Amino acid sequence: MKRPKRVKSNRERMQNPVWKILRPIVFGTLAGAAVCTVLLLVLSLILVAAKQLPQSLLQPLTVLIAALGAFAAGYIAARMSGERGMMNGAGSAFLLFGLLFIAGLTITGESVSAFMLTKGLIMVITGAIGGILSVNKKSRRK
Repeated sequence: MKRPKRVKSNRERMQNPVWKILRPIVFGTLAGAAVCTVLLLVLSLILVAAKQLPQSLLQPLTVLIAALGAFAAGYIAARMSGERGMMNGAGSAFLLFGLLFIAGLTITGESVSAFMLTKGLIMVITGAIGGILSVNKKSRRK
């Protein structure tokens, strides 16, 4: 007679090496997406209040917002894992870029361009910097 499969506990799931690597990256990416969303909402309120803003200023502002979101994603991912700051930061920023890239392709019909690749490179670099800073930050425990 076969025994029924036992449900894994949270402790057993946490010890899974794949989950241990992916969990901080996924949560960091979600946090970075939330930061991007909030900053884009603030930018839209500024645009409505200003009524006139040079069109050439819009692209650099969106890159800045994406970079800040990637920095937050990298910082949080590395803080959660406590190790491999550059890899976790770059991984979460790359995943965030992938989400933004897919959203850009589906919603606005934006195509692959040198600008998009530059934006992705900036995001990965700032995410890696956020991860490095997070891991190297001294904790305040005494």
